[in-house]
Amino acid sequence: MSPQVTVEEVNDYLAEVGSFVRSNSVVVESVDAGTVQARWRYNPEVLRPGGYISGPTLFSVADLVGWVLCFTTEGIVPMAVTWDLHITFLRPAKGGDVIARGRQLKRGRNLIYGDVEMFIDGAEDKPVAHATVTYALPKEVPGT
Repeated sequence: MSPQVTVEEVNDYLAEVGSFVRSNSVVVESVDAGTVQARWRYNPEVLRPGGYISGPTLFSVADLVGWVLCFTTEGIVPMAVTWDLHITFLRPAKGGDVIARGRQLKRGRNLIYGDVEMFIDGAEDKPVAHATVTYALPKEVPGT
């Protein structure tokens, strides 16, 4: 199965619709059939006291990566919506860009299920958070 979108198409689309992306906080670095890698760019102005990257920031990155996972097999599907997202914070996120790697684990008739692992760039062996994500596909998506 080949990817349904390119990195350029995804980033162009997200720049049009999302302030999180327009702010240059997040860029999608790679897409393949069922996988996504994105980067949240370190910004000292939005850190919590002590220099920590906030939980809501990591949650937002996981949600964005989950949404883009839908694009990798369905094409750009604006109305794929978050059905469920569970995140576990594993250790403090501090000191650099956050890399988020998502993978689609199952595509059902109406739902796509995946996971997203996040770590600080250069510390892949020390994940800071793990999320499981489920997205509902709109009924007009081919194959549903």
